[in-house]
Amino acid sequence: NRPEYLKKTIIPSLKNIVNEIIISHGKKETFFKNKSQDGITIKDLEHWGHLNDNYGLVLRFFSALEAKNDNIIIMDDDIIPSKEAISFLNEKIEEDNQRIYGLYGRSFDKNNNYTVTNYFGEVPIVLTRCLITSREMCQYFMENYFSYETKDIKEAKPYWNGEDILFSLLSIKKYGKMPKAYDLKHTNRIINYLNFKDSISLGDKDHLKYRQKISKGFIDKLGLKDKIKEETKIKTWRSQFTYFFTNSILIFIFYLFVIFTFIFDAYYFIGRG
Repeated sequence: NRPEYLKKTIIPSLKNIVNEIIISHGKKETFFKNKSQDGITIKDLEHWGHLNDNYGLVLRFFSALEAKNDNIIIMDDDIIPSKEAISFLNEKIEEDNQRIYGLYGRSFDKNNNYTVTNYFGEVPIVLTRCLITSREMCQYFMENYFSYETKDIKEAKPYWNGEDILFSLLSIKKYGKMPKAYDLKHTNRIINYLNFKDSISLGDKDHLKYRQKISKGFIDKLGLKDKIKEETKIKTWRSQFTYFFTNSILIFIFYLFVIFTFIFDAYYFIGRG
C-alpha cells in the first residue's frame, strides 16, 4: 500500500542483509514490479481481488510459503528494522527455531484482557509488525487458522484482523514455548501515525475491544490460559507511544528542538547581557 516507501526506503535498507524479499501487494492501484538487485531475489505477489477477499491479512503467511529460506522475517511496510536487529533475530531463531521472536510483544492484564503496552521477555503474543519465524510455522498456521474464524473475524475490516494474535498462540500450541520479544533498534514511518485513517490500531476506536474479545476466544479454544499465566516472563515494558516515539524521526526532531531552544535562550541571554 506504500509503493514509494517500499522502493526508496525499505528495499534499499535491506541490501546486504537478506537475499530474498517477498512483497504481498494487496491493491492493484499501488502495485509495482521490482527487479532482483544486488544479490536479492524480489518476488511481487498479486494478492488483490479474490485472494485478498478470501484470505485478508492471513495473506502474509500464505506469502511466506513462497520463500526459499527456512527462516522468514515478516514485517509491515512502514517499519525498518536495523541491520543489528535483523542479525539478532536471525541468531535467535538459528539457536531455536521452535519459537517466534519479534520487536513488539503483547500480554494480558490481571483480568486476562489483551493490552497495547509493549512488553519484552517471554510473552504470549509477538506482533507481525516485525517478527522472525520459520516456514514450517507459517505452513502450520495456514493448515489450522480457518477453524478459529468467528463471526467477528468475518466482519472485521480488514478481514482476518487479529491474525498476529492467533499466529503467536498457535506457535505456543505447536511448540509449547512462549514467543520472545526484544527491544531492538528500528525506525517507524512517522506519517502512518499522524494519519489515523492509515492505521488499523489508531483509526478504529473499537479495535482494542475487538482484539480483547478474539484473544479470549482463541485462548479458550486452545486451552492456553493457565500456560500463559504461568510462563509469561516480562523483563521490561514501554508504552505504545514511548516505544514508537523513540524509534522514529520524531525523537530527532525533539532533540533538534531542544538544542535550538537552548542555543536561542543562550543567545538571548548573552545578547541581553
